[in-house]
Amino acid sequence: MTFLQWILVAIICGAIEIFTVGFWFLWLAIAAVAVALLVQFGLLPTLEIQLLIFAIFTLLLIIFTRPLIMRFVKSNDKVSNVKALIGQHGITITPIVPMQFGQVKVNGEVWTAIAEEELEENIRVEVIGIDGVKLLVKKAST
Repeated sequence: MTFLQWILVAIICGAIEIFTVGFWFLWLAIAAVAVALLVQFGLLPTLEIQLLIFAIFTLLLIIFTRPLIMRFVKSNDKVSNVKALIGQHGITITPIVPMQFGQVKVNGEVWTAIAEEELEENIRVEVIGIDGVKLLVKKAST
């Protein structure tokens, strides 16, 4: 392959990386650029050698640099939907009787809640699940 063909491979891999953002095709693109430069200087005369060097570069980049990049890119995303309430603690603002709804206050918001046990008003509860728009709660252990 020629220098321009390897650059085209690098551009295609770079474009795929932009759409997937998994940091896999980035290493293919970098390896393709490296092979393109080696081809340009006449160091890789045959396609077989070019492909072998491309595979070795890609493998080395994935093994040694991807974990480092993933550490920097890894974000501490917090769950922002209702599932984030599971494990949270709140207070009952109305009594909750099994098979009937009550209300709890969790993170400053009032929610309809159900429980498998009878809970009086002003009892500390823990959210153990979600059922539609209702919180499943139980009495919190101290």
